Amino acid sequence: MDNEDFNNKLPQIKKANDKIFGSLLKDRELYNNVIFIYTPPKVGSTSLVSSIRISASHKFLIIHIHDEIMLNFFTGINNITVNEIIKYNSYIGKNVYVIDVYRTPIERKFSEFFEKISPYHFNNSEENINKYSIKRVIDRFNKIFPYLALGDHYIDKYNIPVPSSFDFVNSFLNIKNNNINYIKLRLKDSSKWGQILTKLLGIEIIIINDYETNNKIIGELYSKFKNEYKIPANYLEIIKNDKYLFFYYSKEERNKYLNLWSNKTTEAVLPYTESEYAFYVNLNLENQIYPDLQSEHYIDNGCLCKSCSLKRKEIFEKAKKGITIKEKIIHNENANKTTVNINSNKIKMNQVLNINSSPSQKIKGNLMSTFIRI
Repeated sequence: MDNEDFNNKLPQIKKANDKIFGSLLKDRELYNNVIFIYTPPKVGSTSLVSSIRISASHKFLIIHIHDEIMLNFFTGINNITVNEIIKYNSYIGKNVYVIDVYRTPIERKFSEFFEKISPYHFNNSEENINKYSIKRVIDRFNKIFPYLALGDHYIDKYNIPVPSSFDFVNSFLNIKNNNINYIKLRLKDSSKWGQILTKLLGIEIIIINDYETNNKIIGELYSKFKNEYKIPANYLEIIKNDKYLFFYYSKEERNKYLNLWSNKTTEAVLPYTESEYAFYVNLNLENQIYPDLQSEHYIDNGCLCKSCSLKRKEIFEKAKKGITIKEKIIHNENANKTTVNINSNKIKMNQVLNINSSPSQKIKGNLMSTFIRI
């Protein structure tokens, strides 16, 4: 994207950006530091989003996005890229951070497959799919293995100069390009994320586990699948030559990972051809009856009203003490609880009005407060 193209598209980019941030555009103090969690699906980004929101929503606006399809869904504007939105925010003087996460290829394929196993791959309820044999699920997975979870945003999409290798000493990359900080993490280092991001963002970040497939209705089948799956020999060869694995894992880490899977192999299988896979995709979309919709996807959906901010602070303090977080920041529940507490303590009515009125100003159906998996 050259400057001439960017300048020609500025009105469209501004319109899309206004729809993303909504009324928060008027809050100049808050809308000054922006973090784009711009990753592929199923790499641990949801936990990252909730963790930064709970730790630093008073300082950063956090946008979670995977691709242009998702961007178009929320803005209704075509021909605008995620990179253009990122560049625009830097262009208007915001402090911009972009974060991506690397996850090992086989595990990422597992997770991506199970994410859509109900509405897409089998077009059946999770309750019914739980009754399927493991063989049936593995056979379907193996047919589409080569087409799942491809690419890397940091290398393929960010359009930045990438170093020759990952920083295995510090466990992250941080490249500043055009006044934008591009950060790359690895899921295997998630125990270090809090320390890394505290240093890079200049504010204490506590990492909270969020949205694990093991905790879904399909979780029991997913656990069984992971325990019993053996990788076909021809697929292991694909993994051995994966360029992203070579970049993000040291030689020692690669050998350990590949040796693990070398001990869990089976005979080669024949996947769908490209034309067969294209037919598979179209057929699944045409027959889809279960909505690909996730409500309350995050522990923290990003609402900035007073009630949710108080709940956020409470969860942050619990997380700092190492308490497992099982509750969520859900606006309607928090607003109702706060109103009850206010009435019971006979606090002035204008405080109730402030709490009840702020959602209309802060919570919007946008990339900050809503998530729909595309």
